[in-house]
Amino acid sequence: MSTAVSFLARNRRVWQLFLLSTALLLAIAAGLFVVSTESASPDPVRFDETVETGVGGADRQYIRGNDLALPKAQVFYSQYQYIIGYRGVERAIDAFHRPKHDQQFGYPIAVYVTDFAGTGVRVTSNGYLKTETRTRWTKAQQSYYVVESAAHTQSSDTVVPFSSREEAASFTDEYGGRVLDWEQLQAYEFDIAGAEVVRDRIDEQRASADERVGDVRPLLAREEAVVVGEDAPTIQAAIDTAPANTTVRVPDGTYNETLSVDRPVTIRGDDASIRGDGEGTVIEVESDNVAVTGLNITGVGNQTDPSDDAETGDSWDETIEAGYGHGDAGITAVNATHVYVSDVQIETPANGVLLRDTEGAIVEDVVVNGTDSWEDGFMGVMLMRSPAVIQDSAFDGGRDGIYLHRSHGTVIRNNTFTRNRFGVHFMYTSDSLVADNVARNQESAGVTIMTDPSRNAVVDNEIHNASIGIVPSGSRHYIADNVVTGNRRGLMVAAGQTIYARNVVYGNELGIQASSIRPTSQVFENDVVGNERAVEAQSGPLRIWTERGVGNYWEGAVGRPGGMPDSYSPTDPIQGQYAQTNGTLTLGASPAARVITALQETTPGMRDGAIVDTAPLSEPVHPDTLAALRNESDDDTENPQAEESETNE
Repeated sequence: MSTAVSFLARNRRVWQLFLLSTALLLAIAAGLFVVSTESASPDPVRFDETVETGVGGADRQYIRGNDLALPKAQVFYSQYQYIIGYRGVERAIDAFHRPKHDQQFGYPIAVYVTDFAGTGVRVTSNGYLKTETRTRWTKAQQSYYVVESAAHTQSSDTVVPFSSREEAASFTDEYGGRVLDWEQLQAYEFDIAGAEVVRDRIDEQRASADERVGDVRPLLAREEAVVVGEDAPTIQAAIDTAPANTTVRVPDGTYNETLSVDRPVTIRGDDASIRGDGEGTVIEVESDNVAVTGLNITGVGNQTDPSDDAETGDSWDETIEAGYGHGDAGITAVNATHVYVSDVQIETPANGVLLRDTEGAIVEDVVVNGTDSWEDGFMGVMLMRSPAVIQDSAFDGGRDGIYLHRSHGTVIRNNTFTRNRFGVHFMYTSDSLVADNVARNQESAGVTIMTDPSRNAVVDNEIHNASIGIVPSGSRHYIADNVVTGNRRGLMVAAGQTIYARNVVYGNELGIQASSIRPTSQVFENDVVGNERAVEAQSGPLRIWTERGVGNYWEGAVGRPGGMPDSYSPTDPIQGQYAQTNGTLTLGASPAARVITALQETTPGMRDGAIVDTAPLSEPVHPDTLAALRNESDDDTENPQAEESETNE
């Protein structure tokens, strides 16, 4: 029995598809497929019944919390079973312009937009729309659109639709802009910062972080004014007597104190230890331009719930701040600027460093040791509306290594995360950079981006032995050059209009999970090797993981050198087994198997949950990295106690 026939005999599902594909060849030859183009135009639905996309979570929360209005569109596509709801009419137009959009979704059968005619709409002082009455749906092709007006969101200008040309013109008289019809609007190019912008500004973000660090490092060069034990009996007494912009030196020793820093001074320890009373925060920073360095901090309280003075309200932000932005910490800074924490070690059952409404903070060369069980601890660094640079630090144990809430523009680089729930945890945070970090043994994920933010970059990180390596939500991120190995799931392709490029996905139980039911991202030049299963895709239209003729490297996929490889579908029951089962190469090259791939690419009913790479690479993108990973795997196989011994150490 040949290897191909043997493989078919052992795999009933593939055998059935093989027979089906043969039947399909005959059916196509007989001309049995007829597509009807006559159907009634569907009626609009409630927006919450659509698959929503567009304006990010931070904007949505602000709009909802302040009873503002956001123009929306809903689109019925010819080759997609779901209705897409776009938060922002400009987002729908931008989607229409995207490469492969028509191939994946088909053409719009019907488009509806919110109608601001008769609503008394006005533009608020910060650019959002406010109405006196509720909007309704109207047909897009019968509407008129104001562009280039004073209306905008955080990420782009806002298109304002009207069913009446007169009302659209009246809006421009008051708020500027010009009026376009539907045909003109579809030809309009919107300036929406995409994943390409994120990619192109990474070097700039790195340089900016260098400048931000350079701005605070002079705080360590302040003149020494007070020495604890010589000029003052306690550290607190030394702080209270130190002139502004000087240094308090803390000689080696253990000091049983909790501190309040209410002036711009530097506290420099000679490897000194400060032990709190276990009842609260050890160092409270209440001034701008404070530096803390050379200290070991213990005796932190274990409170992680809202403090007594935390304002708990009904809004989402108030609830999140009360639940996450308070609690005990080794060092806390609130409403301060240019706080510098360097060369500090913190043992904590709660937070390590907590920053709330603090601008320009730098956390560098810090070690935070949290709880053994993440459920018992809290955050290594908590950033609540506090953009910061966090670098060259280590976070072991506790809940999350670094937690960010509305801390746009944060840079997290060259850190290590071990035994956390999440290494890095984004909430409502955009325009940030996570680079050159190493995360090991995370309970949930190495990097998770929640609540639909946008334009974050996650590059050059290594994530090992987590439940999931990288989990992005939102849109327009750049996820590139990461190494995810030994995870239950390596990489989640979950964010929209995001670039996933040059990642090494090796040795995971599941390499990549495509979980977005509206696949609009670019996935190319990734090395997907040595995983128990390469990919898994949820329901949705065809996902084409090829960009400008460049696909991904799939272990076992057939490709020809010279840039013209064969098409490959890792979700195909036959092709997906190329790397694991003998005989599938022969079967995959058969006319019957090839017709399945062809049908997936062209026939809506055959492509639900399918991924096709039209130009798989014949060589890996990162051969040296893969060789090193294979050597590590061989070493672990030869010495199965190595990992256990390393953990025990």
